[in-house]
Amino acid sequence: MVYVFALLSIALGAFAQLLLKLSVQGESALMSVQGITRIVSDYRFLAGTACYGLSLLFWLKVLSELELSKAYPMVSLGYVFTFILGWLILDEPLRLLRVIGLVVIIIGVILISRS
Repeated sequence: MVYVFALLSIALGAFAQLLLKLSVQGESALMSVQGITRIVSDYRFLAGTACYGLSLLFWLKVLSELELSKAYPMVSLGYVFTFILGWLILDEPLRLLRVIGLVVIIIGVILISRS
């Protein structure tokens, strides 16, 4: 069950990244007071922040049950989830070297979790 909590935490973190990306997309005045005000009042920013908060709660459950050296490498699956979300939702390119890198990450997480 702890691995389900880990996957939920990591997936929520990746989804939070997607929402934050969407909240700043097209924002040219990011470092101005008006730009920051627009971003922090955007529903996607607020939803992304909420996803991070929920992700943290799930992750605390994971840390309470797993060794840190076993749990933390699973965070790298966030790269995989984020890549998939970027590809599916943002139309980001699917490149062979990136896919190979993601496969290596997945293999590494599996090996560490079984040790």
